[in-house]
Amino acid sequence: MAASVPENQKIDVTLETKFNAAFAEVAEALKPTLYEWIDEPQGVICFVPDETAYFKWRSEHRMTIGELEKHEWTKGDDFIVDFGGHRVGYLAFHLGAVGVNIDAPCRLRLVFGEVPTDVAEDLHPCNTWISTSWLPDETINVDWLPTDVSLPRRSSFRYVRIQVLDNGPKFRVTFSRLRATAVSAVGPSAPVPALPLVDAQLRAIDAAAMHTLRDCMHTVFEDGPRRDRRLWLGDLRLQALTNYASFAHFALVKRCLYLFAAVPRTNASLPACVYEFPALRGASDYIVDYDALFGVTLAEYVSASGDLETGRALWETALGSMRGPLAHIDPDTHRFIGARTSAWKFCDWAEELHTDASMHGVVLLSCKKLNALASQLFPDAPPPFAGDVARMMAGAQGFLREEEGQEPLFVSGPDAQVSWASAAWLSLSSAFHAPLAKRALLAALAHPAAVRPLTPYCFHHVAEALAVVGAERECVALVREYWGGMLAAGADTFWECFDPLDARRSPYGDCHNNSYCHAWSCTPSYLLRVVLRDWFEKEGMTLR
Repeated sequence: MAASVPENQKIDVTLETKFNAAFAEVAEALKPTLYEWIDEPQGVICFVPDETAYFKWRSEHRMTIGELEKHEWTKGDDFIVDFGGHRVGYLAFHLGAVGVNIDAPCRLRLVFGEVPTDVAEDLHPCNTWISTSWLPDETINVDWLPTDVSLPRRSSFRYVRIQVLDNGPKFRVTFSRLRATAVSAVGPSAPVPALPLVDAQLRAIDAAAMHTLRDCMHTVFEDGPRRDRRLWLGDLRLQALTNYASFAHFALVKRCLYLFAAVPRTNASLPACVYEFPALRGASDYIVDYDALFGVTLAEYVSASGDLETGRALWETALGSMRGPLAHIDPDTHRFIGARTSAWKFCDWAEELHTDASMHGVVLLSCKKLNALASQLFPDAPPPFAGDVARMMAGAQGFLREEEGQEPLFVSGPDAQVSWASAAWLSLSSAFHAPLAKRALLAALAHPAAVRPLTPYCFHHVAEALAVVGAERECVALVREYWGGMLAAGADTFWECFDPLDARRSPYGDCHNNSYCHAWSCTPSYLLRVVLRDWFEKEGMTLR
């Protein structure tokens, strides 16, 4: 069955942008200069079928780079170079020729792979509802040989498959000096505080999370350097939190906040993502929970950086971004009702997820965070959402199901759906006392019919919620199982989505259009370095 566009992706009305040129100028002044460094491939490999491997492919050594440079290739030949780890950058090589005459161009196809399936399988046909122009393959024609070839398009990859599609009958081609010019807003040796843990698996998870974040940091915090290569609000918040505990690139967070503030819509809502090129503009996408998270991201930035000036400058933007989310609060029950508008409520890519309970937690948390920010910025003024918080705290009781002899559960929708997302967001918002929230959250995780997350975005919120309610041990176990599971499956950087039982699972219909270095996966470093820090110390797991 052909993949079809989900209903929440179909946009009927796009509001006009109320462009703020002053904020755009601030953002432009904060654009970072990117670091560059050279990476070289480690060897030439091939992939062979292996049913025991997560992706059903196993790599085998084929030849050294020195042997590659001496090898001659012709029409129909191909090889895969392995750079030994993920990077984002620009491929270059020297294309030589051996023969009587160079009597025709050389046509090459290059496939950039983040994971084995990218280069071991054909990318086409691709049954996906998002554009196949994202697929990481390029066909180039080189007219005059020998020559240096530099690809102008930035790629995100560990592997590169090079196929000789055609060349003249009187010559063969050679490849030498293969290299990648890697780029990021932080260099490969950027100082990061050491993770004071003795546990080898957790240290490996932290290292992969740092690698993920670095490869997503460019002139904005990109959601994924392969796809979509742009700034999304929900992703930004998680990247920013992890950044504060690692690279501490406060200017990049500030730039991203100003980019969003520069493109509000006429009803004061913010687009779910923004485009930098060819000129700054807000996307037509609108996600209610992302709108609500702008104020949260601003509050956390001010808290981490001490930059009260930016907090005051963007205060009205934050207030405006709460209008749409709060419009979903029922005036009688004081609960979030998604059906009040047709706008997209995300929370996770799990198709069957009912989002009302999760969204109630998101909006409640946002109100509380903005009240706290207001107390910093305007200490003599009353908190702007005090009444909303009181009403929503009372309304949250409608999502609680307590039955005699059973553990409490947070439920959502007319069918009283149990999901990890509902339990996570209601716990994070402190809608209930921690002991009750802990019982309900653990009950959801153990419930056989509960809707599980698909994305690391939602898994992060589940993990953080576990720590917040006092289930730190379970939080660590989840980090080991989920992000450690990605490492065991061969990840260099953490992925957009991960199903331990199905390597081909995709929100878009085809795993070849998945991203395998994705921003919302970077948060184990935040969890390990900040959220769980005191617990690790208490448990004696830290280095002395």
